[in-house]
Amino acid sequence: MRGVGWAICYENPANGQLSNHWITLHETGNVAGFNPALVMDVWEHAFILDYKPADRAKYIEAFFSNIDWTAVDKRMHRFASHAMAA
Repeated sequence: MRGVGWAICYENPANGQLSNHWITLHETGNVAGFNPALVMDVWEHAFILDYKPADRAKYIEAFFSNIDWTAVDKRMHRFASHAMAA
């Protein structure tokens, strides 16, 4: 993941499908009209206090083991309810 600053899972409101986007450097990470369901910051500042710079993989493992999937599911349902209302 060298060069990646954020990994974002977006929901496409047009069809409800999820897609992953890797955001590098200082690109704009918000895909117009898409809803961010899960965002992972992988810049060193996100994990440097707990992990060595070379331990990014350990940080990513810890990130995924600590995701509140209930919160992600609630976001997805909120997206779906907004789409139905439109």
